[in-house]
Formats: sequence, structure tokens, C-alpha cells
Amino acid sequence: MALIDDINKYGGLTKIKEFYEKLSFAEAIEKASSGINPNGKMDRHMCHIGYKVCNQGYELLKNDENKIQNCLCFEKLIEITNNLTSIQGLGDLWSYDTALRIGFNLGVYPNKVYVHAGVRKGVKKIAPNIKIKRKMDLSQFPAEMQTLTHYEAENFLCIYGK
Repeated sequence: MALIDDINKYGGLTKIKEFYEKLSFAEAIEKASSGINPNGKMDRHMCHIGYKVCNQGYELLKNDENKIQNCLCFEKLIEITNNLTSIQGLGDLWSYDTALRIGFNLGVYPNKVYVHAGVRKGVKKIAPNIKIKRKMDLSQFPAEMQTLTHYEAENFLCIYGK
């Protein structure tokens, strides 16, 4: 799929992954909570949440540092971030992105494609007849997408849905 090639050309999540891998665990939690990119700025799609609300999430995640550090799978990690979505503004996108960035630091990655609003649009566009769930197997998508990791597929679908 030419579009996948185009998206991967700019590095996709490679730079973000490398950035989070190099941070201390404490820094990873702090920066992940606000969606901080290697350039030191908040990711565009996190800006609508704002630093104040993201910081509330960070303060609560700090209390769970030991629990987070002991996560051996992404499912447990996102379970922790999902518990904070009751805070106004911290929804599925914040939960997934925060868990993914912390996961990069811990070497823990999703084994499903996580679907939130932006990804949902991409799924409808690329596979209009597919039944959409919060977590989906890569095997449900076109063969060209199955060369991607689960998090690359999520990123691709989010961009493709725009």
C-alpha cells in the first residue's frame, strides 16, 4: 500500500519510540502523560486536552510507579491508564498514547490494534465492512497492513482517517 510507505517515510513513531526508550522511567511517565515529543513540545492531538488536565493524569500515574514498572504486558499498562479516563478530558486517546509511550520505555508493546475516534475513521475508510471493536487483530485488516506492528497500524489508521 503506497500510503503505508508514505507514512513510514517520515519515521512514523520511530523517533518517539527511540526518545522514550532513552528516558529514565520517571521522566517517561511525566512526558508520556503530556504527550511530549522529542522536540520537547506536546503532540498536536494532546493539545486539546491541555497541560493542566494531563498533569492531573501524571500526578495519579506517579502514585502507581511501582505498579506500572512491573507491567509485563501492554494490556496491564493500558488498564492502569484507562482507570484515569474518569478525569474530564482524559479519554481513550490519552490512555492509549500515554500507555504506548510508557510501554516504549519499558519495552512493552500492544498485541492488538487499539481503536479510538481517529482510528475508527481510518478503519471505516480502509475496510468499510469490518466490525469495529476497541481492540482488533491485525489479521482483520488488509494484507499490506499486516507488515506493520500493532502500534504502527494504529498510527497509520489514525492518519489515514483524516
